[in-house]
Amino acid sequence: MSENTLEEVLKEVRLIRSKVERLEDLVEERLIGSDEPLEDEVEAMREYLEAKEKGDVEYIPLEEIK
Repeated sequence: MSENTLEEVLKEVRLIRSKVERLEDLVEERLIGSDEPLEDEVEAMREYLEAKEKGDVEYIPLEEIK
C-alpha cells in the first residue's frame, strides 16, 4: 500500500473509533443517566452491543496498523 492509502485508512479508522467511543458514552450515559434513550439511540446501542458480543468490534492500537 502507498503512503497516501495508509494515511486515508488511518484517518477512517480514527473516525470510526471516535464514533464507537461516542456510542459507548451514550450507552453508559443511558444506563446511568436520568433521561430515557430515544428510539434511534436504543437501536444503535442494541446493534453495537450485538456486534461487540459477536466479536465484530475489535480494537487495535493505531500503532499496530501497518
